[in-house]
Amino acid sequence: MTTTDDLAQAFQQTAHAHHEAFAAVDGVDPDWPIWYARRLQPKLHEVTGVELTEPEVVALLLDLDAEHRARGEGQPWPRFYADLTAERFVAAPTESLALYHFPACPYCALVRRAIDETGATVELRDITKDPKWWAELVEARGRATVPVLRCEGSDGKVRWMPESRDIVRYLRDRAAKA
Repeated sequence: MTTTDDLAQAFQQTAHAHHEAFAAVDGVDPDWPIWYARRLQPKLHEVTGVELTEPEVVALLLDLDAEHRARGEGQPWPRFYADLTAERFVAAPTESLALYHFPACPYCALVRRAIDETGATVELRDITKDPKWWAELVEARGRATVPVLRCEGSDGKVRWMPESRDIVRYLRDRAAKA
């Protein structure tokens, strides 16, 4: 089984347990991210090796839900969530990194600071100065929300990593392993 298969299975099993626990209300639970986070936190750590706090898992789930609604296009949500989680947390050897950003964005500033601190080689792509970068980001992600780190592996496979905290964690982990 692959990492994404393990993640998809964890999401699906958690959904099944949630549905059973909330069967009396047909699965309706406004606090679902908290419920899911408590059950998924150990499995996410086991599969990805990343230690996330419960609030970080809640934030991840809310972001995955928003991403699925924005660009999931009818895809089964457990696989969609698994693919995005693997993109964010499962490190792959990369040849090149590019940060899509704009100067006034405070979250982008956090990532640029981490780039400086870690000494990472990252091409900075200001989406406000070059329409090509804006268009490329929108084509790949469905919107121009920044910061986003584009990771291109030696095999040509491209991963898109949103969320400043995830990018900073990735850069620091990558520097620690170097």
